[in-house]
Amino acid sequence: MSATGATDRGAPTVVRATQPDDRRHLRYLGPVARYLGTSASVVERQLPFVSLFVLAMAGVLVTGLAPTSGVAIALAVGLVVVVLLLAALVPWHRLPALAPEVLTLVQFVVVGALRYGTGGPVSPFAGMVLLPALTLSSRAGFPGVVVGSVSAAVSVLVGLWLSPTGAISGPVVVRSLFVAAIAWIIGLFVHETTTRLRSRNDALAGLQKEQATLLRHARRAASELERAVALRRAAYDQLVSVIDSATEQAIIATDATGRIEVFNAGAERLLGHRQGEVVGRLHLADLHLREEVLARTGEDPDGDVQGALIAALVGRRRGAAGSPDADWTYVRADGSQVTVHPAVTRRTEPDGSVAGYVVVATDVTAEREAARLKDQFVGLVSHELRTPLTSVLGYVELLLDGTEEISDDQREYLGIIDRNARRQLRLVTDLLLTAQVDAGTFSIAPVEVDVAAVVRASIASAGPSAAASGVALAGELQPVHVHADPVRLGQAVDNLVSNALKFTPSDGTVRVSVGPADGGGARIAVSDTGIGIPPDELVHLTERFYRASTATHRAIPGVGLGLSITQAVVEAHGGAVDITSTVGEGTTFTIALPARPPG
Repeated sequence: MSATGATDRGAPTVVRATQPDDRRHLRYLGPVARYLGTSASVVERQLPFVSLFVLAMAGVLVTGLAPTSGVAIALAVGLVVVVLLLAALVPWHRLPALAPEVLTLVQFVVVGALRYGTGGPVSPFAGMVLLPALTLSSRAGFPGVVVGSVSAAVSVLVGLWLSPTGAISGPVVVRSLFVAAIAWIIGLFVHETTTRLRSRNDALAGLQKEQATLLRHARRAASELERAVALRRAAYDQLVSVIDSATEQAIIATDATGRIEVFNAGAERLLGHRQGEVVGRLHLADLHLREEVLARTGEDPDGDVQGALIAALVGRRRGAAGSPDADWTYVRADGSQVTVHPAVTRRTEPDGSVAGYVVVATDVTAEREAARLKDQFVGLVSHELRTPLTSVLGYVELLLDGTEEISDDQREYLGIIDRNARRQLRLVTDLLLTAQVDAGTFSIAPVEVDVAAVVRASIASAGPSAAASGVALAGELQPVHVHADPVRLGQAVDNLVSNALKFTPSDGTVRVSVGPADGGGARIAVSDTGIGIPPDELVHLTERFYRASTATHRAIPGVGLGLSITQAVVEAHGGAVDITSTVGEGTTFTIALPARPPG
C-alpha cells in the first residue's frame, strides 16, 4: 500500500476525525467555541490575522497615530467583523474544501484599507499583507502562492494609487512591490515546506495504517499459533499416554537415520532395556540379530547395515502379513532372542521428506513355536498313519479278491473297512501335502496334458457319490492342452467336485466346465446349486482347517483341508482360484491355469 493511495482513501476519515478534536482544543475562544458548530476550525484559522489586526488598532490608539482616513479604518474594522461572522455562521463543511479561503482574500482588502487609513505609503502596517499570503501558500498549494503574491501586489498598488498625498515616489513603489516579492519568495518556501510536510504526514499516516493492519494480523496469527501449539501439545500428551499404556506391543520411534527417539514401556518389558539406556544412544539395527539382518539384506558386514535394515523393514514384505517370513529376531538385553512381527510406518515432514520411522513390534515367539510344533506333529502323525493304512487296504484287497469263499456279511464288512480306510488315507495324504506346502518342499511334475481328460476322470470318479446323493453331475468339456501335473491337477479338481456334491442338497445340480482362457491357458469352473457361503467368509475358505458357518451349522463332515490343497496346487502351476457365492443359491469355484507353469 503506497502512502499516496492511503492518503487519498483515508482523507475524508481524517477530516471527520480532526474536526471534533479541533473543537475540543479551541482554547482562544473559550466557551464561545461550543456555539460555533462544525465551522469552528474555520473560525480558528482567522484568529492569527484578527489578533494582529487588534494589535494594529491598539498601536494606533496608544501611539496617537493620526488617521488619514477614518472611513478606511472603519471599513477595515467592519470587514474583520464580517469575516468572523462568516467564519462562524456559514456551513463550510458543505462547501468545497477551499471555499473558506475566500475569507483570506478579504484579509487582503482589510490590509489595504488599514494602510490607506493610516498613512498610505508610510503606513507602519504594510507588512501585514504577508500573513494572508502565507496562509494561502500553506493551505491552497502552488495556486495559493500565485494568488497570495498577486493579491499582495494588488493590495499595495491600489493603496498607493488611492494615496491621499497623490505623490508616489519611485523608492516608495519599489519598497511596496518588494513586499509583494517577499510574499512570493516566502510563499514558495512555505509551499515547498508544507508540501514536503504533507507528503511525510501522508506517508506516516499510511505507515501507521499498515502498522495497525500488521499488528492486527500479528495478533491474530499469534492467537492462532497459540491455539495450534495448545492443540499440538494436547495431541502429543495424548499420544504419549497411549504409547505408554501399550504394554503388550513394543513401540519404537526413530529419526530418519534410525536413531531411537521413543522407547515405550512395552519395549522395555519385551527387550529388557531401560528407556534411558536406549533413547538417543542406540540405533534400530542394534536391537536386531545382526546375522539375520546381513542374511536378509545381503549387506556387507562393514557396510551400512542400518540403512539396509530400514529399507528391508519399510520395503515390500517377504511374506504375507502374519507369516513367519515377515518376522524378525530381536536380541534382549541379557542376550536371549525373541521373535517379533514388526509393523513399520514412515513419519514425514510437511514437505514430504522422511522425518523418521515408527515400529510396532509384537512378540510372536510362542505363536511361532506352537505353529512349528503343530506342523511337526501333523507331519509325524501323517507318516505314522500312512504305513498301517496302506497295509490294512492291502490285506482287505487280498481278502476280497482271494480264492477262499466269504459270506455276504463278511464281504459287506470288508467293504466298510475298505471305504473307511481309504477315507483315512485321503485325509493323511492331504495332511502330508499340507505339511509339504508349509515346509516349501511341495513340487509338481508338469507334462503336456489335456485338461478336459483330467476333469473327465474326476467326474467319472465322483459319479457314484453323486448318484447316491441324488445330485445331477454334468460336464461341458472342451479339449485344452497345457503343461501341468495331471496327478496334482486331478487332486485339485477332485476336491472341488467332492465339495460341490457335499454341499448340494438332493435334486440339486453340479456343473463342471472346461474351456480355453483369454490369453492362453485353461479355465475350469465348478458350479453348484448348494447352500452357498456368506460373503465375509469367502476370503478364509482356502485357509487350513477353516470351515464355512453354513457347513458347521448343518454338521456336514469335513476337516477343511481340501480347498487349501487346491489353492496350493493351482498356485504351484502359476494359476489362481476365484470364488463367488450366494447363500441359498450356490457357489462357483473357477481355476485359471497358464499355458505353462512359471520357471
